Amino acid sequence: MSTAEAAEVVVEYAVCKQSDGSVVGKKLLTLLNLLQVLPVSSADCERGFSQMNLFHTSGRNRLNVSTVDNFMMLSINGPPFAAWDPTKYVVSWLKSGHHGALDKATGVAKKPTVPNHSSKLFGHY
Repeated sequence: MSTAEAAEVVVEYAVCKQSDGSVVGKKLLTLLNLLQVLPVSSADCERGFSQMNLFHTSGRNRLNVSTVDNFMMLSINGPPFAAWDPTKYVVSWLKSGHHGALDKATGVAKKPTVPNHSSKLFGHY
């Protein structure tokens, strides 16, 4: 906003005060509408950071940004984690041919590879 526009808002405010609020100029009305949208405090932001700190702890400091974002989205907008039953999703996952977390490894183990470059000189293979 330029200085001239700011001066116009001040003049419109003075007119509004003199008319006991019956005359509201266009620029002043725009400003009032903006003020109705702006938060009065940072409580929502602080609540978000507190929620993020519950997920991103020293024990789970390698979570991707998208994972933390998904956790926060669910915790803020979704049902509580304790009320969510993942059974139907796990059954669907297993029926589609994916392995479960407790399945034993199958197939042939990979053979260790020996590099053919200078790292052999330092014994790091």
